[in-house]
Amino acid sequence: MKTEPFNPKLLLVGAFGHLLCWVGGDLLLYFVPNGPLDTMKLFGYEDTARMLQGVNPMQFTLSGIAGTVAMMLALVGYYQIYLYLKPVAAKASKVVLVGSLLTCIPGAVMHFTCTSMLWYFVKSDATKAAHDIMLSFFTETAVTTAMCNMGVFMVCIPLLICVWKGKTSLPKWACLINTLPLTLAAGILLAGMGAMNVGSALMFAGLYYMLKNTES
Repeated sequence: MKTEPFNPKLLLVGAFGHLLCWVGGDLLLYFVPNGPLDTMKLFGYEDTARMLQGVNPMQFTLSGIAGTVAMMLALVGYYQIYLYLKPVAAKASKVVLVGSLLTCIPGAVMHFTCTSMLWYFVKSDATKAAHDIMLSFFTETAVTTAMCNMGVFMVCIPLLICVWKGKTSLPKWACLINTLPLTLAAGILLAGMGAMNVGSALMFAGLYYMLKNTES
C-alpha cells in the first residue's frame, strides 16, 4: 500500500484545528455570564448552578460542535507528523500514529459529551437530580479524557526524542517546538484556559515554518 508524501502545508490544518478548538471548544465554554467557568467547581451542585445561571444552552451546543470538528481537522496535522517521521524513525512514527488517533477520536467524543451534559443540566432547569446525572456521566466517560491525554504524550515524546537525537532535518533546539513545553508556556500566560490547544497550534505552525523550505 503506497503512502502519500509528507505535505508541510497540511500542518497548518492541524494548527487551525487546535485554534478552532481553543476558541470554540475552550473559550466559548469558559466564558459564561457569571464569570469564567471553573471546571473543578462543577463537582458541587450549588457552585454549578451559580456558574451556569442565565447561560444559553446553545453556547454548549456550539462549543461541542466546534470541538468535534476541530479534532477532525487536527488529525490531518498529526498524520503529517507521522508521515514526516516514518522514513527516519519507523517505530517512533507508529507510536505517533496511534497517539494521533487516541488524541483526536476520543478527544472529539470528550468535547461533545462534556458540553452535552452541561447543555442537559441547563435544559433540566439546573436541578439537583440533573447535576447528579451529569456527574455520573462525566465519571463514566472519563476514559475518553484519559485516552486523549495519553495520545498527546504518544505524539509529542517520540517527536521530541527524534528531533533531539538528530534523526530529522530539524536542529536540536527545535525539540522545543512541541506541545509539551509550549503548553507549559501558554498555561502561564493564559492561566490554563485552553493552554494545550494553544500549545498544539503553535507546534504545528512552528513545524510548518521550519519545514516548508526543506521538504518537498
